[in-house]
Amino acid sequence: MKQKFDVKKLLAMSAFMVAGGFVGYFIGKFAIPKALYSLPGHYFVIALCAIVPIFFLVIAWHEGGHALAGVSVDFDFRMYVVGPFMWEKEHTGWRFKWNKNVNTAGGLVLCLPKNSEDLARKFSIFAAAGPIASLVLTALTYTVYKLLDSNNADVSLPKMLLLITAFLSFLIFIMTVIPLSIGGFYTDGARVLRLQKGGDTSRFEILMLKTIAATSSGVRPKLLNINELEEIKAIAERTNEPFGVYIHGIMHQAAFDNEDLENAEKHLLNYIDNAEKIPEGIRNMVWLDAAFFYAYGRRNLERAEHFWQQFRPAPMLAKAQIYATEASISLLRDEPENVSSKIILATKELPNMIDKGLAVALEEKLNSLKIQL
Repeated sequence: MKQKFDVKKLLAMSAFMVAGGFVGYFIGKFAIPKALYSLPGHYFVIALCAIVPIFFLVIAWHEGGHALAGVSVDFDFRMYVVGPFMWEKEHTGWRFKWNKNVNTAGGLVLCLPKNSEDLARKFSIFAAAGPIASLVLTALTYTVYKLLDSNNADVSLPKMLLLITAFLSFLIFIMTVIPLSIGGFYTDGARVLRLQKGGDTSRFEILMLKTIAATSSGVRPKLLNINELEEIKAIAERTNEPFGVYIHGIMHQAAFDNEDLENAEKHLLNYIDNAEKIPEGIRNMVWLDAAFFYAYGRRNLERAEHFWQQFRPAPMLAKAQIYATEASISLLRDEPENVSSKIILATKELPNMIDKGLAVALEEKLNSLKIQL
């Protein structure tokens, strides 16, 4: 089905690009002294090689702002991700892991509310702290850069690295503070405005953030608060909320995990009917969920293959779910060797899933497939 042309989204993206272009022009025109252009060539090579680690540093600082704010409002700080590095809070304490999930490579902090008190204010502080931290880093590095003696050749390289840090940090600030929505996903700035708006908008944001935080921390779908899920769905229908399309997927997983196949299929069909509202890059999750449900849940090979043929692998999708679907379809095709190999691959990928709660439910289904072999 052809996706509708969204004028508001086009205008928002245009404004974002203009703002980014203005920042780049301002930095190049006024912030970089001409003296830096005459530096030895190897300085620029070093600076070029330093861009990636500096970028990770900038992201780490931004996410650190979110983490500090989360702790300050008494959230439970559970996960900190910067590029390929991940620290996760487990029962025995904090543990370092390599982050192998491309979805979180840009940085992530997971903090869970311990209660339901004053959540609009607390989530607003949490969301705003990232951009504020980026702006503080910009000010600090640019101030030090300006204080260093421009006539001292020994500080030329540090000045260049400080300037790169200031520029990248300010860029992250601009990217996250501008109120923008793409495919229902909001920037930090947009999220703060929505939380402070009150009414349905604020309530939807609070409930959805609670739900995502819960599943990301390991709460399996069937243990989610069904009353809150129904409220999210009702608000989304009442306000035509763009992000509301994802509640169909969440409710499908909750019913599926609870072995309520009738409701699971009902929510899945709603999910499929609204698939065009999901950005093309991640729309394949709908076909993947459908293929797995009909293969594992309904044991309907024809329907499972129908959706599997529409599915295309993408970096945003969990490999564990892909392998589990292949294993389920192979079982219906009576291909035991393929079932066994795909179960092994899926099991190895479970720790890399962002949705830790769904990973728990999926592991249970994989164990069931082993028994069926």
